[in-house]
Amino acid sequence: MELLARHPAIFLLVSLNYLLVIVALIHLIFKSNYHLGQRLIWMAILWLIPALGVATYWLVWYRKEGRI
Repeated sequence: MELLARHPAIFLLVSLNYLLVIVALIHLIFKSNYHLGQRLIWMAILWLIPALGVATYWLVWYRKEGRI
């Protein structure tokens, strides 16, 4: 918790990123119609690429659904 005391903004941004990743993973598992291989690739992208992975997932999902 030393990070929270010294750099609260960084701590909050990292926490927000992980919350968004968890929401995206829940959506990916229960709401999407991707195949297993595609789901595994998205899971790797979401965990390994901070912030951009979440934004990319939702952008691709909305395009696939025809909302954009």
